[in-house]
Amino acid sequence: MTTILRSPRAEVFSRLAIASVAAAVVVVGYLTTALGGQVDPVRDPVSDYEFHGAGAPLFVAAVLLLISGGLAVIAAMGHAGLPRGRAVRVLFGLWCAGLALVAVFPANRSAFDPTVPGDLHWFGGAVYFTCLPTACWLLARSLRGNPRWNRAAPRIRWSAAAGVVTAAAFGVSQFAPSLPAGLLERLALAAELALVVVLALTVRQPSR
Repeated sequence: MTTILRSPRAEVFSRLAIASVAAAVVVVGYLTTALGGQVDPVRDPVSDYEFHGAGAPLFVAAVLLLISGGLAVIAAMGHAGLPRGRAVRVLFGLWCAGLALVAVFPANRSAFDPTVPGDLHWFGGAVYFTCLPTACWLLARSLRGNPRWNRAAPRIRWSAAAGVVTAAAFGVSQFAPSLPAGLLERLALAAELALVVVLALTVRQPSR
């Protein structure tokens, strides 16, 4: 006889995480369309939307939605009984903290005119682009051999690898002006959003 177990709370938080990510994508998509004449999505960072009209509150709203999605998926993993070591928990916490810094502190308007808030914004971005893929890579390793989660481990691992590669490419672009930094940042952000969705879908699978 096969028993199927589901966690209702994990499902609720999973749906909330996916809805938050979808809403963040809609906001950024709107900013990309509405401010396409002021912010080049190939060359300019996403944070440049802050410097144009209603772009500032909408940018902050998008970041807060991503934080909401992250907190929801963390709660979903807890309710689903997804095993997480201390390092994974710490990295998830740092990821949320990095996003909070990005939301609170505005970016530098120019790389040649740095400010303390702008440097904190930059540091927050470096933290969240680094911590989530690393956390998911460690999580995938810990799930190998686990009867319930073993099938999900490769999916999480490959998504984490995409996050690492795109984040590294964006990091290199910070020191190589010839690279399309805006595009690389958006690819890294897309990989982060995909990781949240992958985790949200993972915790919804039943235990047999």
